[in-house]
Amino acid sequence: MELKLVPKLQQSLVMTPQLKMAIKLLTLNHLELKDAVAQELIDNPVLEEVNDDVSRATATDVEAPAGSAPPPPEGTSEVSLGTSQQQQQDAGANIDWESYADSYNYLPPAAGSGRDTQFDDLPGIDQTLTRGETLEEHLLWQVRMSDMNELECQIAVRLLGEMNDDGFLDAAPMVTPEPAAPAPKNGAAAGHDDDDDDDEAMLADGPARAPAGPVDDADGDDQAAEPALLADGPSAKATRIDPVELVAAELDIPVEWIDAVRKRIMRLDPVGVLARDLRECLLVQLELWGYDDETLVWRIVERHMREAERHNFAAIAREEKTTLEDVGEAMRIVEQLEPRPARNFIAQGAMPDSTYITPDVSVQKLGDDWHVLLNEDGLPKLKISKFYLDQLRAAQAARAAGQRLAADPSRTYIKDKKRSAEWLIRSIYQRQRTIYRVVESILKHQRDWFDGVGPLRPLILKEVADDIEMHESTVSRVTSRKYVHTPRGVFELKYFFNSAIQTGDGANIAAEAVRDEIKRVVAGEEPKKPLSDAQIVKILAERNIEIARRTVAKYREELGILPSNRRKKVF
Repeated sequence: MELKLVPKLQQSLVMTPQLKMAIKLLTLNHLELKDAVAQELIDNPVLEEVNDDVSRATATDVEAPAGSAPPPPEGTSEVSLGTSQQQQQDAGANIDWESYADSYNYLPPAAGSGRDTQFDDLPGIDQTLTRGETLEEHLLWQVRMSDMNELECQIAVRLLGEMNDDGFLDAAPMVTPEPAAPAPKNGAAAGHDDDDDDDEAMLADGPARAPAGPVDDADGDDQAAEPALLADGPSAKATRIDPVELVAAELDIPVEWIDAVRKRIMRLDPVGVLARDLRECLLVQLELWGYDDETLVWRIVERHMREAERHNFAAIAREEKTTLEDVGEAMRIVEQLEPRPARNFIAQGAMPDSTYITPDVSVQKLGDDWHVLLNEDGLPKLKISKFYLDQLRAAQAARAAGQRLAADPSRTYIKDKKRSAEWLIRSIYQRQRTIYRVVESILKHQRDWFDGVGPLRPLILKEVADDIEMHESTVSRVTSRKYVHTPRGVFELKYFFNSAIQTGDGANIAAEAVRDEIKRVVAGEEPKKPLSDAQIVKILAERNIEIARRTVAKYREELGILPSNRRKKVF
């Protein structure tokens, strides 16, 4: 064996910084790209934003942005600027600023008014909105505004702390251990004298012989082992604690006082909060509507909720000795009740799941042709700073003239930042170009859907990748979390890619088109005789779409369509 240098030729995939930045920018959507560019403008001093306002350009500006007007001729810019300033001062002297301030409108102009607001730097509407109100906050406000005394307010606050996310006051489960069997005296089992036999007897006797207190464990798991023993062992017993009794025990107040405050809160807005179950919640609403236990709708809610849920109205009519028409009238009233009081409020301690979507591209039809328009709203136009470029050019000219420059770390820093800025500008351009080509290919493959004359056709990533001569992974990154605005709505780019389902004549149809067909079949059914999944399969077969019944059930659940027995309208 010996150690020596041997040249070797091999191929390997290396992620260059340019490639890493391009992949990173390709996966970002429009909002994330704006944030990334804004952060890069802060971190990179060599990178600058192009100012499109030509009127603010000075005579020292070089590298005017593409499409901007040429600078004024030399010798005239200073004169025109001074004249303009003098005119503005003369005009400003004749303005009644007090009346102007009183009549100025700080709100943005109405849509289609043609006026532009002068406050473009004001925050957007999405940045000034407050979070939604929680149910507990809404009820606490009503409790403070009511005539409850201090003790009743304290009880109300404590009860609201026991409320779940649906607005109910359900009993909380609690595991309580039963008394363990007493341990044998002297720590030994019958018939054994030595310590080793004591350990074996303890293991043989099972969990009942385990010590009641925490056991020292070398791994530190004694605290976790004790609850597991109480929850899973044979000596554990599950009980349910009534929150009303729990609050009464904590505050040392009779249960009747706690329940009286609870019933007062149940009549606040929304009606039915702090109810123990759905039946009590609905009965409180009926009581405020003027119904009592003598009415049919009250008896249905109180006695026949299970049959009403199963649409077994004939059994309700038979039990109440009435007609189906009367049961139908009562059920129409029941359908107007609110079964979940916390529906319009966000959960306590949670933020609303709001997702703001800004389409990265839009598709518009002009005449008979479709046009792809990239959304560059809010994306700044970038350029390399002229000041730092002059520094690098001066150093390069001095080096070309034969001058020897001392090592300067700032010059290396500027070169690195200039290289990073060039990569960013090039990567943004490549990203926009790739999105444009992908959407253009999707438009070509799904032309019938965009024209509204046909459904979506089966399309996979490989077809688009082959069309634009790119890799499938690139197309996947482009279509993930990117949205397109079309005349038919805003859709994610992934929406246009569908698996194929073979029809009866051997052709292929997209899975999304099958879902749309199921939706149309269900929408056209008779409400009193809804179609079962097997009947939907037969109807689709008549339309040359042959799929299994379980596939219909799967697509129906994805569309949020209830089973046939739940869709049936008896009245």
